[in-house]
Amino acid sequence: MTMRASLERMPGDELLRLARVLKIPIVKRNIKRSWLVEEVMKELEKRNERKISPIRLVTPAISLDNVTKRFGKKVAVRKLNLKVNPGEIVGLVGPNGAGKTTTLRMLTGIIRANSGNIKVDGYDIRDKPIQAKERIGYIPEKPTCYPSLTAREYIMFTARIYSVPHETALIRMREFIELFHFDEFIDTYIGILSKGNLQRALLIGIFTREPPYILALDEPIYGLDPRGAWNLKKLLRQLRDDGSAILVSTHILEVAADLCDRFVIMNEGDVVGKGTIDELKALFPEAVSLEEIFLSLTGGIPK
Repeated sequence: MTMRASLERMPGDELLRLARVLKIPIVKRNIKRSWLVEEVMKELEKRNERKISPIRLVTPAISLDNVTKRFGKKVAVRKLNLKVNPGEIVGLVGPNGAGKTTTLRMLTGIIRANSGNIKVDGYDIRDKPIQAKERIGYIPEKPTCYPSLTAREYIMFTARIYSVPHETALIRMREFIELFHFDEFIDTYIGILSKGNLQRALLIGIFTREPPYILALDEPIYGLDPRGAWNLKKLLRQLRDDGSAILVSTHILEVAADLCDRFVIMNEGDVVGKGTIDELKALFPEAVSLEEIFLSLTGGIPK
C-alpha cells in the first residue's frame, strides 16, 4: 500500500493525530479531508527528503557460531552454527524439544548461551545487547504481552522502544492494520484478544519500523486464520526480496516448504541436516517431500 493510500484509508481521528504530530496548523473549524491528506503528504515528502541513507544490513545479518546451551546436565543446543544473510528466509525446523525455541531465545538475548558467539547485524548479543536487540524483531511461540494495554497502545509503545518517529509509526500501523484486517480489534485490551489476534498485534508492532528487517519468528503462522497466514507469508517473501533477513522456526513442514529458501534441521539439540530442498533431496534421492527428508533425519520414517 502506498503512503497516500494509507492516509486516505486512515480514520479521521488517526489522520488528525498525525497532522498534530507533524505540526500542521489547523485554524478552521471545518476542514475538508482531501485538504488535510494533501497537507500531510506535503509535510511527509519534506521530511523524506531530509532522511539519511537507508539502513543496510551486514552480511550475515544473523550469525551463531559454535553455540551451546545447557540446562543443568541436559544439552538443549549443541555447537550450533547458523547464518542468515540479507535477502533470504531460513527455516529452523525440527520436532518438539529439538532446540529451536532455545536457539531463538539465545539469539534475542532472552537467555544466555553457555558458549559460542551470537551476532545480530554485526553486534554481539553479549557485549552490545541494546544495539543487537534494536536491530531484531521477535515473535515468540507463545505470545505474551501487557494485558492492560490496548492493541493500539501496545503497538505505539513498541514503536517508541524501537525509536520509530511518531509519524512513521502512525502511518505504518495503519498500513498493517489493513493488511492483517485488525481494525475491529485495534482498541481492544491485549488481555482479552484471542491468540490469533494477539499474534497480529505483535506482528504490527515489529513492522512499525521501516525495512529492511532482521526477524526471528517462532511458529509465526500458528494461531492465524488462512487469510492471515496467506498475508503474512506473502509479506515475508516481499520483505526477503527487498533485503530483509528472516529466521523462521517451525515444526509445520508445509509452512517451511512453502516459505523458506533453505533449511536447518535440528533434533535433540543437534543440527542433523541443512541446505535447500534440492540439496537435501540429493542426500535422500528416494524422498518425495521435505516431510520424508525430515523424518529420515529425525528418527526414521514410521513403518
